[in-house]
Amino acid sequence: MSIVVRTATEEDLPAIRSHLGQTDPRLVDKHFRLQREGLMLFAVALDHDAGDDLVGTALLDLNSEMAPELRNMFVAPKARRRGAGKALSQWVEQRAREAGHTAVYLAVDPNNEKAVPLYISLEYHPTGEHLFAEEPEVEQVPDPSRASSYYAIYKKSLTAR
Repeated sequence: MSIVVRTATEEDLPAIRSHLGQTDPRLVDKHFRLQREGLMLFAVALDHDAGDDLVGTALLDLNSEMAPELRNMFVAPKARRRGAGKALSQWVEQRAREAGHTAVYLAVDPNNEKAVPLYISLEYHPTGEHLFAEEPEVEQVPDPSRASSYYAIYKKSLTAR
């Protein structure tokens, strides 16, 4: 699998809506609008070996309380554990560096058993801070009864080597 990450275009929107399991397709349109307004970057990951098949998305929120914030990273099940998540995070981190930021933040449900190990492997570290998740934009755990009422905040330094 050869992953290529780039900024989402309007032509990508139908594929994002239909293939990546967004619970509310309007969310895709909202994020794309925020990208046009310069408040967010919307990344798409494509499998170059499979004819540029869409395999993932991620957002870099430049306007959140924790800006810049990596948000809503999603990798299609067929592409998991094959480098798409790493490629998306590296793309987001590079854009944050280019904008002059020294760190990237993210908020994750501590019960998200797939995302937490990924973020740790990508060198995001828990800050010890939490964000209450009264109305999450996207559900992070498949079983709503396991969803936490707060998200743990993680940070990755863009200057440490």
